[in-house]
Order: sequence, then C-alpha cells, then structure tokens
Amino acid sequence: MSWDKNRWERLKRDGWIETWRHRNRTTIMYSIFKTSFKCSQVISRIYRVLLGEEDLPTSERSVFYNNITYTDKVYNKSIDDMIKDKDR
Repeated sequence: MSWDKNRWERLKRDGWIETWRHRNRTTIMYSIFKTSFKCSQVISRIYRVLLGEEDLPTSERSVFYNNITYTDKVYNKSIDDMIKDKDR
C-alpha cells in the first residue's frame, strides 16, 4: 500500500490528520502533521481490543453479522470464540 497524494488529502479532509505546525517559507521548510483526536481514539480502541482489555463490539444490527456467505459465518464464529476466550 503506497501513500499517494489523493489518499493523504482525503485523510486530511476527513479529519484523520491535522497540521501541527504550518510551513513558514523563510525559516521552516516543511509542515509538521499529527494524528487527530478522532484518529488517536480509534488507534487506542484497536490496541485495547487486541490486548483483550475490551471486547469487539458485536450487535445483531451490525453488517458483519448478516451471515450471507460462508466466509461471514467463519469470521463471526472466530469472533465469538475470541470473545468467549478470556485468556487471549
């Protein structure tokens, strides 16, 4: 997955990346960017789920629980098993 200009601009436009310090044409050569609060919250939640501190959000209304294909059923079964296993 390469970083192209369109992806970068979309992430900035959607609020995932913010400019921390703007470029000054005389003294500073580059702008400095940081992840936004929204992005930091998503990253923290992913880490909590991976470390087992928080369960994956599961709901019957979720599009992942439609069980349309065999792959959906296998994914849902593995998610359910992972939630039930407290020693993960």
